[in-house]
Amino acid sequence: MTRGLAEMRQGGPDVVKPIVKVNGLWLRYRGSKQGNWVLRSLNFEVQERETVLVVGASGSGKTSLIRALTGVAQAVFGAEVRGEVELCFRKLDELSTYDIQKCVQVVNQDPYTHFLEPIPLDDMLSYAERLYGSGAEEAVERVSKLLGVEGVVSKPIIALSGGQLKRVAIAKALIPNPAILIFDEPLMWLDDVTGVEMFKTVLKILNSMGKTIIIVEHRFLHLLDFVDSVYRLSQGTLVKVSESDVTKLRQGSGRVAEGVQGPNAPQSNSHKEVLRLDDVWFRYEEGWWVLRGVNLRVHQGDTVVIYGPNGAGKTTLLRILAGVLKPTKGFVKRFSKVMYVPQIPYLFLTEESIEKEVRELCSSRIREECFSRGFELLKRFGYNDLDRLPLHLSWGQVTRLATLLSINAISGAGLILLDEPFTGSTYLEAAALAETLDIFTDTAKIIVLSSKDYVSLFPRARVYMLSNGTLSPLAHRNAIMFSKAVYELMAP
Repeated sequence: MTRGLAEMRQGGPDVVKPIVKVNGLWLRYRGSKQGNWVLRSLNFEVQERETVLVVGASGSGKTSLIRALTGVAQAVFGAEVRGEVELCFRKLDELSTYDIQKCVQVVNQDPYTHFLEPIPLDDMLSYAERLYGSGAEEAVERVSKLLGVEGVVSKPIIALSGGQLKRVAIAKALIPNPAILIFDEPLMWLDDVTGVEMFKTVLKILNSMGKTIIIVEHRFLHLLDFVDSVYRLSQGTLVKVSESDVTKLRQGSGRVAEGVQGPNAPQSNSHKEVLRLDDVWFRYEEGWWVLRGVNLRVHQGDTVVIYGPNGAGKTTLLRILAGVLKPTKGFVKRFSKVMYVPQIPYLFLTEESIEKEVRELCSSRIREECFSRGFELLKRFGYNDLDRLPLHLSWGQVTRLATLLSINAISGAGLILLDEPFTGSTYLEAAALAETLDIFTDTAKIIVLSSKDYVSLFPRARVYMLSNGTLSPLAHRNAIMFSKAVYELMAP
């Protein structure tokens, strides 16, 4: 029989003990270079009802830490793991699969990995039935109301935005009512208003329920007031960030409001159009109108930023611009080469190594110039092992790789379409990527964002708001700004 949490707690329910305990944890993956440990002698504890934030550069091992804590690093990924992990007051290797489900649930950074069925509601009901039998519908209804997703769980996954699906994934993770929740990049794809505020509300609710919470997040400035402790993962080691440094981070960020340029004036000296949208409308089959009368002119060298909440139709718009979807009404005219990097960057990559990705995308360009420029770009961002399989990179590393590959391949009078290019990146990594994009002055760029935090990285861009299907100039860029000097406290 499976024991309850109180029974797992040795010494009785009133004894205060860490619900997560890690001693001497080492981890590396098969095929890695000798001595290339992702995690190195980690030691830390998390108390019951504590909320802990873990930060670190992309590729620093945060997702590997989550895998080690839940046992899948060894069982699923074949990693070599040394050391000891205790969850819910028992050693990890003593817990059954059912025990682990009731003890800890992980909400992955990619919400699509949580679902097997095309309709989330069917998937959630199937999962709940294995746990609660006839009480499945009640359990699903409870978590759906908690997350405010009653209106979207019955829609096809393909019709949901990344942010909407993220909320549904959190709801599914709550079905077993676990003692510990681990969130891997919970703010990824969530917008500033409904998304981030929703997650803050979820944290408050989980805290009131006595849950223990571990959060791994790059956009952590939004969460500093909601956590008890902050840890930094760097070069395989985990270090607790001092209270004084956390205070400096809080004080070093603030709000900024800036005006924007006119909606269709070219930013560059060129008046050569690369893209034109005339009265574009779109809807899926006989559904509601996702886009309503969208007009847009993009010239060579322009940078256009499109901001909007989850479900506003940003990804749909990019797919229309790329030619993946056709508008229901209206016209799209492209006057140059267009390259589209989707929200899921793995869909952009096709080759078995980073070097082959560069060479494949450079095949229609001046090859040697494209090769040397591409390899130099990648080296600048730390992609030194060109034989590495892109699928083995972290989400942030893959997103930046796809963005760099696209800007290198289309360098010149073309257009790149970037859907959430800063997901999985720290603030400093995002700033470095934005500065690199700005170097390519002849290339037009349309960048879709669900967070205003990054709008300020493009001071010369035309900025639009997509809301209720309409595209209009954003009057002010009201966003969180950060001090690079302060943020470097958290740099690796």
